[in-house]
Amino acid sequence: MSPLRDCMCRCEIGRYRSRHAAPNWWMNRILSFAVAAAAALAASLAQAQYPNKPIRVIVPWPAGGPSDTLARVVTSKTAELLGQTMIIDNRVGASGVIGTEFVAKSAPDAYTLFWPIANHTTNHLLFKVSYDPIKDFAPVGQVARSSYMLLVHPDLPAKSVKDLVDYVKARPGKLPYASAGNGTLQHLGMELFRREAGLDMIHIPYKGSAPAITDLLGGQVQITFESTTAVMGHVRSGKLRPLAVSTLKRIAPLPDLPTLAESGYAGFEVVGFAGVLAPAGTASEVVATLNAAFNKALLAPEVREKMAGMGVEPAGSSAEQFRAFLQAEIPKYARILKESGAKVD
Repeated sequence: MSPLRDCMCRCEIGRYRSRHAAPNWWMNRILSFAVAAAAALAASLAQAQYPNKPIRVIVPWPAGGPSDTLARVVTSKTAELLGQTMIIDNRVGASGVIGTEFVAKSAPDAYTLFWPIANHTTNHLLFKVSYDPIKDFAPVGQVARSSYMLLVHPDLPAKSVKDLVDYVKARPGKLPYASAGNGTLQHLGMELFRREAGLDMIHIPYKGSAPAITDLLGGQVQITFESTTAVMGHVRSGKLRPLAVSTLKRIAPLPDLPTLAESGYAGFEVVGFAGVLAPAGTASEVVATLNAAFNKALLAPEVREKMAGMGVEPAGSSAEQFRAFLQAEIPKYARILKESGAKVD
């Protein structure tokens, strides 16, 4: 075959292949686009219909405790607004780590939510965990804020923060203070105050707030830094004496009680909180739906009344405000943990 004829044959074969292969190639492309579009449409429809089944809220603390009670109060109203059931699931253990890890590994469809409190910003500094407290979650919003109190047993001759500082400085290294355990906000809050006031004290960590408060009531220890929710009843009965609160503003139940910032420690703030997180990757539209429902629930008079009775105040926030709050809390407590050398027993 001549070179010219051979070339003409190859060209003819090429044209034949092009005519018959192109439709298949384009068909594959069209099929791929159709599948992707169908998936996007399905996801969009699912988001538009959210929620269309019960939502599980993981509370990593025991049923009947302050965190669980607050979660039930708020989610009950939120569920009503969403028109869907919200189920509280208490996944307890390892200072909240077990429940946190469960949510971090859950599908990002917002049918599994997390109810974090203050130790969400410190657990990863104390324990070996499989999640990042910021990157592995999509913030929905902050729900509540709560204060802590600097407290003494009534037998201690201290009626103010200044009295207590003078009393402790006159007895360096001799006076113990109780906390709910190493690395808890009760411990870190007291460490922050102790360092700012220049006090030399002995830390006695308990296994939770309940035993620490019991010994404080009994006079075995005489100083502590504890959540307002846990001690309000004892304060009202006169069994414990509060010297100051840890928030920048005074609290409504005790308007005459000064803040630590007002007591000579400008800028001092230790805040307890509760909020809602979804797994990372949750659609922004779904997060917005949840945020609006939770914020609206916090405006309900019956919810606000119950929260006030617990000694907490409604917070409400955007998703981004809650993220910024969490990001700011972590370095503050990381510094205190490093300086105090606190470790989990």
